[in-house]
Amino acid sequence: MGRLGAGTTRRSPLRWVTAVALGGATALFVVAPASAAPVDVTAGSLDWGFKASFRSYVATGNGNPPIAASDGATRNADGTFRFSYHDGSYDAAAGTATVHYDGTVVFSYPAHFFTITMANPTVVLDGAAGSLRADVDLTVTGGGFEPISVDQAEIATLATGTPQSDGSTVTWSNLTTTMTEIGASAFAGFYGAGTALDPATVRISTSGGPAGPAVTVTPATGVDPAGTTATVTGSGFDPQAANGNGIYVAFGPKNDADYWVNSRRYKSVKWVNKNVTTPGGGQDILNADGTFDTTLEVAARYTDGNGNEVDCTAVQCYILTFAAHGSADRSQDTFTPVSFTTPVAGSADQEITAEVRQTGPLTLAVAGSTVALGAVEPGGTATGALNTVTVRDQRGTNAGWSLVGQVEQFTGSLGGTIAADNLGWVPNASFVDDGLVSTPGVVTPGAPANPGEGTGLGTARTLCSSAAGASGGQFECGAQLNLGVPASSTPGDYTATLTVTLS
Repeated sequence: MGRLGAGTTRRSPLRWVTAVALGGATALFVVAPASAAPVDVTAGSLDWGFKASFRSYVATGNGNPPIAASDGATRNADGTFRFSYHDGSYDAAAGTATVHYDGTVVFSYPAHFFTITMANPTVVLDGAAGSLRADVDLTVTGGGFEPISVDQAEIATLATGTPQSDGSTVTWSNLTTTMTEIGASAFAGFYGAGTALDPATVRISTSGGPAGPAVTVTPATGVDPAGTTATVTGSGFDPQAANGNGIYVAFGPKNDADYWVNSRRYKSVKWVNKNVTTPGGGQDILNADGTFDTTLEVAARYTDGNGNEVDCTAVQCYILTFAAHGSADRSQDTFTPVSFTTPVAGSADQEITAEVRQTGPLTLAVAGSTVALGAVEPGGTATGALNTVTVRDQRGTNAGWSLVGQVEQFTGSLGGTIAADNLGWVPNASFVDDGLVSTPGVVTPGAPANPGEGTGLGTARTLCSSAAGASGGQFECGAQLNLGVPASSTPGDYTATLTVTLS
């Protein structure tokens, strides 16, 4: 844990991004995006746990209690927190939202000199990105820390995507959150800027009618590969969106780059708009209340308008809706997956079962108990290699972990001393491949600690860490050690104990 400079109250400006559609294709034309007024958010919640490994570490401490949630915040069954809605607004057409939540979470570890209070989070979404802001107070009682207090600071960035809508409820699930520089400072330097934190789930309900479109497809599963006519019903669409030009309802694969500007890849397309009075000719009616009911031809295999063979048993195909004529307005987008049966002749199935226990250990092992640095004269630097530390995460939760190290003062055989901060290191880390088919774990070495610059190992420094979602498996962590020996040092043999701690 590093020494932190005194914090100040900071407010980060909001960034708003306007998307522009580029390019054109047959039957779809580029027009200016429609604008829509934001609506008030009337209810909702934020689920976020900050970081699972940090919660596990604090839970072993002597706080009373170590972790507490109050004032609108509660603990979920998985240990994360749910913050209650306060106020906010949502613009479905622009894909933007600013929502304030109530709740206070306190992490208390007096034996390790800190109490961290996080309160009143705010989520700001601007379509492709966003931020998570909060009031954070770091109270300290020693240990090389200095107090910090920030007001609505951007403690994490959010990677957002297309939300799921159900009537007036909109949900952004499992958003990736990443620690910012000010967040790292406010949380006592336990994790550096760029560290992956726990995913966040944002839910809102609105007062301005349906918050977004919803689609039902019948049938959507077990469809005959030879093809059928699917019934598509929709609600929550805006007849005035995209300058009142309505929506396209299409069947085929989704191309993230330009699915809304090229109709040739789809097997079938209907133009659903408010100006149609009699269905037919590839058009259907979009009712004034934002509902529609139409049909669309679907099949597992077809040749698209570019002459390419499309196999919907090999790639996922959807019933898609999106604003008509290539509009950049993404508020009318939905993607309902369609799956087909796969007949197999002359086959027999056997069900294979195996028990994987719910949890295993998180352990560390060290290759040796002593390290001999090279001999050096006063004013020089003694070097050597830290014994390799092996971390095994067999918990089955991928909750993440962190390995830190700290050294005590060096004591010489003839009475001399060398300050602990004169020992630095350059960490290294790697994942140990077990040869099985699996997703490999990801480990990150800690930042170098330089002797003699106030950033040595007299304060706990990260040797290596693995973020939540990729921490399972076996890892090896090591470091080159560099001991700066002051020119005034008394000759003799010096010893000190370096302790590594896994949490």
